[in-house]
This record gives sequence, structure tokens and C-alpha cells, in this order.
Amino acid sequence: MTKPLTLTLDDALLTRVEAAAALAGLSAEAWATMRVTDALVAHGMHEDAAVFDADARVDGWVDDRTAEARAFQHAASLAALEEYDRTGISFPFEEWATEFRADVEARLAKRWVC
Repeated sequence: MTKPLTLTLDDALLTRVEAAAALAGLSAEAWATMRVTDALVAHGMHEDAAVFDADARVDGWVDDRTAEARAFQHAASLAALEEYDRTGISFPFEEWATEFRADVEARLAKRWVC
């Protein structure tokens, strides 16, 4: 069951919401619903998603991914968090990075053998 909710936004905020919705290919209402849903994660980890927002500007960086890429990466992130919530298994970044680096170095060593 859904119930309507009326939000009163000032002009500047409404403009930002409409711009973000347009970037995502959504109506302002659908975009706002998505953002509220994302913000109210019932359980599990919840990172500050601000740097991943379509309208985020971090040190001059502009997110130029396509709407499809953003949607795919968003879905993949949610799936990873759901798996973590289900299993409780995670891998520290340092462990992953060490294994990744060793793999890359091994491949490079094979490639450059004379």
C-alpha cells in the first residue's frame, strides 16, 4: 500500500532534485523515492553515498558515467551488501589489494621474461 507524501522544497533544492532526476532518467518523484529508500536501509552497512551521487562534485571530479552504468554499479553494490548481510563474510581491502598486486606482478613477470 502506498500513501502520497507532499514535500515543500525551495526553488534551489527543487532545481537540484530535477537535475539529478534527469541525469538518472527518472521523474523527480521517482528519483526522490529512490533516494529516500536508499537512505533508509533497514540493516547492514550503509556508507555515505554522497561521493557516488550523479550530481556529486568532489575535488573537481564530475561523474560522467552513463545512467546504465550508474544503475548497474548501484545494483552490484546493493547485491554485495545483501550478500554481506546474509553471510557476514567480508574481505579487508588491504588483503584484496595485496592479492591483486601479487597477481598483476606475476602476470607482468611472465610477460617480460626474455
